[in-house]
Amino acid sequence: MRELSIVALSLLPLSSALAQPAAEQPPAGQGGGDAGAPPSGGGGEGGAPPEQGGAPPEPAKPEPTKPEPPKEEPKKPEPPPAVPEPPKETPHKGSFEFGSYGRVIAAVNGEGGPGRDADIVAHGSRMDEDNYMEAELRREDDWDKTGIHTNVVLTLALASPVFHWSGEFELNAAIRNMYLEARDIGVKGLTAWAGSRMVRGDDIYVLDWWPLDNLNLLGAGVSYAHEVGTSGQLVVGATQPNVPFFKQTVERPAPLDQYGSVAIPLLDRQKLIGALRLQHHQKFGPKDKPSPGLKAVLYGEGYALPEGQYEPEPGAELEQLPSDGGFTVGGQVTLYSGKRDTFVHLFARYSGNLAAYGQFARPGHLNLEKTTEGAREVVVAAAGNAEIEFFGVMMGAYFRSFRDASEPLDFEDVDEGAVVLRPTFSFGEIAGVALEGAFEMAQRGVVYQNPLEPDAAPEGPAIGSVWRLGIAPYISPAGRGNYVRPHIRAIYNLAIRDEGSRQFYPEDHPFRARELEHYFGLGAEWWFNSSSYGF
Repeated sequence: MRELSIVALSLLPLSSALAQPAAEQPPAGQGGGDAGAPPSGGGGEGGAPPEQGGAPPEPAKPEPTKPEPPKEEPKKPEPPPAVPEPPKETPHKGSFEFGSYGRVIAAVNGEGGPGRDADIVAHGSRMDEDNYMEAELRREDDWDKTGIHTNVVLTLALASPVFHWSGEFELNAAIRNMYLEARDIGVKGLTAWAGSRMVRGDDIYVLDWWPLDNLNLLGAGVSYAHEVGTSGQLVVGATQPNVPFFKQTVERPAPLDQYGSVAIPLLDRQKLIGALRLQHHQKFGPKDKPSPGLKAVLYGEGYALPEGQYEPEPGAELEQLPSDGGFTVGGQVTLYSGKRDTFVHLFARYSGNLAAYGQFARPGHLNLEKTTEGAREVVVAAAGNAEIEFFGVMMGAYFRSFRDASEPLDFEDVDEGAVVLRPTFSFGEIAGVALEGAFEMAQRGVVYQNPLEPDAAPEGPAIGSVWRLGIAPYISPAGRGNYVRPHIRAIYNLAIRDEGSRQFYPEDHPFRARELEHYFGLGAEWWFNSSSYGF
């Protein structure tokens, strides 16, 4: 029994140790090996338990924590290399422009009827002209890539009658310009165009006429202007007036025994035209300032027309029309002061064969070979303007002689001319008055019977003349100057016909009976920003 009690007492310390958590093992050199104290709880009779003076093991010191290296932030993925943007289109400068020429007149004669043009020559006073207007739309662009300037031009023309006079909702209209022009093509001063265009030089304002060059072409042209003042222009094109000499449509049975008939172009030939203009400006002063100068022009035209067939009457035998042609040569000299539109133009022009008839006229009388060979036209003309302070004067004059291709004289053979003088007086910058005196004479190469002497022998040629006197007070919003527009004006013009001129009109025509023709008008005229005049 005593032995069991001793064993129980000896097991109590062990049970206490087992009830406590195990201590961490000391690091090497502290309680391990022969040099250290025996491990706690080590048995032997000489071993004392902790409660009895045995020192408890020192708690294990934690190993020093090594500082962790700073965490590197994850590298952001590098963006892909930037794709270069495509080069931007080089900008260019462009604008829309509007230009116009126009004259609008409401007029009456001395009897209260409508006012009419009283000229007996092809180019007379313009005081009694009818209504006419041109509206020009133009797109202009400067292309930086090439240094080229382009114009796209569209000009619509309207002529009488206008709706407010006739009450008819219709237009008497034409396209006068429809073309593309390019300037400074690789070389400064080099220009080309293609389309439908009026090709004109200098005009005589008081006669409303271009005596040297005035072509209407469907074609193209090229020109070059050198900075020294010399320039050249070449144009080519085609035209087909709607008259039997150039065009005839006939009816023929439908093909393959079909019912009815078909219109076919039996005669279908066009007139080919080429023109060359050489010009030189010589200034007698600084080139960058207005100064006196001289302009000289050489001009020529060539015409070609192919052969064709013509039916004189339905069902008649076809007639052969041979090929044809013509030419024009001419020139111009201009002196100008460089101040207030003061200048003098002198023109001369000779046209032969087909060119003598004009661009759109039908050759009426041909030679025995049915061509225009032998026809001729001679024109000499002059124009001028001078202005000093409040006074100015405009003038225009011409003489024209035309003979057709047939040898005998007829009504188409004519010698004619006109002289117009228009002095103007300005009242300040706002208003003024223009006076005009004109003389027109024509001689028709025709033999005729004088109706006043029916028993007398036939006479010929027929000669007639007309004197014209006019006055036109006006308001000028843009200031004074003979070539300054717009104008709002009133017009009075008196035509005095001689007996010979009245014979130029058919029976029952009002002008044949009236020696005096009065014209009263109210109207306006303007022009601005138009490329239709000059080249």
